[in-house]
Amino acid sequence: MAGLTIRTRLILLTSAGLLVLVATNFYLTRALSENSAGMIKAAGLLGGIEQADKARIRFGEVRYWMTDLAVSQLTLSERNAAAARARMEEHLGKLEPWNPQRIAAVHGELARYNEFAQKAVDEYTNDRRVIGNSLLAQARQHSVAVDQLLAAIVGDLTGEAIAARERAVAEAAAATHLSPYS
Repeated sequence: MAGLTIRTRLILLTSAGLLVLVATNFYLTRALSENSAGMIKAAGLLGGIEQADKARIRFGEVRYWMTDLAVSQLTLSERNAAAARARMEEHLGKLEPWNPQRIAAVHGELARYNEFAQKAVDEYTNDRRVIGNSLLAQARQHSVAVDQLLAAIVGDLTGEAIAARERAVAEAAAATHLSPYS
């Protein structure tokens, strides 16, 4: 380097500085892009949590109206139960891409719940309360399974959202640490 002119040295030094600046900007742009993707994923997971919570609420409404139907035998209760079930299915449909197997299990338990609950309503209608109570108890077991599956979905989505957020925060911290040097 001693044999180079001052002009050549300045050009090399400026070029090296410019190369470092370009590399740093490339890294920061990539880090920001990955961070943005992580935040989008976290937001999507939060949307999934919201859908799972709404499905749980709708299932609570289904249980309420099916129990009311068994006791009152009102067509209004039957319509309300069907409407709540339809809204629950809508929320489950939005969750299905996340984990089709888990949602299929929810659908299975929901179908068994509906089967036993409807049979209980029929037995209550035929004035066979003991059989109706027995069938409603069986429906309740499937109801608990639906609740547990939905709670597990919320737990899994929450864990994934927290992990995505922590990755985004760590990447942002690394980029922030490097940015003063660019």
